[in-house]
Amino acid sequence: MRGPRGAMFAGLFPLTHERCLAAQQAMARELSRSMKSLRLGDDPSPYFVSYRLNAVRGVSIWGRYGAVFSSDEFQENDLYAEVRVGTYDFDQTLDGGLEVDLYDRESHDWLGAPQDLDPEVLRYSLWKLTQRKYEEALRDYYDKRKVLVDQHLQHEGPSFSREPRIRHVEEVRTTRFPVKRWEELVRAASAAFRGHRDVQDPYVRLRAVDKVRVYASSEGSRFLTQDRFYELSIKGWRLAADGSWLSSFEHFHVRAPDDLPRLDALRAAGDRIAADLAAQQEARPLEPYAGPALLSGLASGLIFHEALGHRLEGERMISRAEGRTFAGRIGAKILPDSVSITDDPTLERWDGAPMYGHYRVDDEGVRARPVQLVDRGRLVAFLTSRAPVPGHDASNGHGRAERYQDPMARMANLVITSDEALSREALEERLLTEVRDRGLPYGIVIEGALGGETRTDHYDFQAFKGHPTRVFTVDPETGRRTRVRNVDFIGTPLAVIQRILAFGEDYEVDNSYCVAESGSVPVATVAPAMLVGDLELQKSSVRAYRPMILPLPPMPPRRPGRRRR
Repeated sequence: MRGPRGAMFAGLFPLTHERCLAAQQAMARELSRSMKSLRLGDDPSPYFVSYRLNAVRGVSIWGRYGAVFSSDEFQENDLYAEVRVGTYDFDQTLDGGLEVDLYDRESHDWLGAPQDLDPEVLRYSLWKLTQRKYEEALRDYYDKRKVLVDQHLQHEGPSFSREPRIRHVEEVRTTRFPVKRWEELVRAASAAFRGHRDVQDPYVRLRAVDKVRVYASSEGSRFLTQDRFYELSIKGWRLAADGSWLSSFEHFHVRAPDDLPRLDALRAAGDRIAADLAAQQEARPLEPYAGPALLSGLASGLIFHEALGHRLEGERMISRAEGRTFAGRIGAKILPDSVSITDDPTLERWDGAPMYGHYRVDDEGVRARPVQLVDRGRLVAFLTSRAPVPGHDASNGHGRAERYQDPMARMANLVITSDEALSREALEERLLTEVRDRGLPYGIVIEGALGGETRTDHYDFQAFKGHPTRVFTVDPETGRRTRVRNVDFIGTPLAVIQRILAFGEDYEVDNSYCVAESGSVPVATVAPAMLVGDLELQKSSVRAYRPMILPLPPMPPRRPGRRRR
């Protein structure tokens, strides 16, 4: 449903504080009824039930060459119900819940909530969802008992932690997104690409989300929070002479509308993208390489996120399917003595930059708090949800989920610091020294990274992969840089972190989304530049495409402020 331009959510149901409180009261009433009467014959009844309503309002606008292709306001209300049977010491959860496929379960068909949050209809939705969740919990409970006939679990301690009851209620304010003004911004920013005819299919996309979480549990915990996320992306492509598609992008992730870039900054970003694509056009594909590499803060942060961070998520310590790289290593040295790592969801900014992973209460009703994971090179803690793991009987406020997925321990704002830091010039000189001492033809400098992935299960290789965006070879004698392309860096976690040689002085913030078993959640990583003794790079998978038969149609540049009507 669409309203007049500039009228915020005119056709949608607004999120008001009163409406959210009424929804929470309805959730509490249905919760009480379920705890009192939900039982099937002689089967165990629930010992814990919680409900979470995710109420989302947002807008997505994207355009090309000075025209808006789509401008959509959206509204998504969905429910999460957690039903546990048995006791805190032994319930139906197995392997930290990581192996549960929610999409194959009947409860997945009953996750919707009424758009207007009508309290009586909301109770109906919860009643239906709770019944399905209870039935599934019973099946899982008896399946777990069958497993224990011939197997020992990785962790035979409690199934669910007891946490202090919290009451956290924030004032929900109706968000008014300036759709008309943002459409003009997308038009003006994308029109700049009319002057870059070598850039193909460029786009500008602005997405804003207002998310309200409403929570109630049988333990008496209640929370009501509101968060806003703003993402502005610019991307373009260019076809190389060898037929491979080259891409360049810039993303801006912020938590307040005033932090969004202005038009002049977006036009400058478009110019940088065009220049970067031209540089890639002249670059050669890199042959496979293994040797010293100097990584920017963005690239080193990606390595810590993929190689280390995911392996410190608590559920991975108790799942039979996981490789459990760092299980049993609390107190062991895993990094250089100078390095400390903290994950701090309470951190709103770093040196003025917004932190995308900030929140106050996690998705299990536990207050967010900073957790030191590594202290001067030694592993001291894991990230935990309410699933106890060896050495951690309580949650440290990192139980997170995107929407209706089961929460699990996830990173929020991962901060990597080093007490010993070199200047950029000293880092580059040490890189050249390493390359010369090993008789290699060149070293590697990585200035940016797009994203990565990792495997943590024991069935497959314990490895990670990253997708760098600006990669250079460096001549060890002259220091001359040469741009290369079509490359990924790969490695195994223990190998790469044990070959760290030095860190830089300057830190970079990388805001993005992280995808894992509990869905896609906003995260941030703060890291300095890093020199590693060995990093392996491989050719990325590419295909050869033919160019368009006809050139781009005539599209003269537009004068600033002029728009065709």
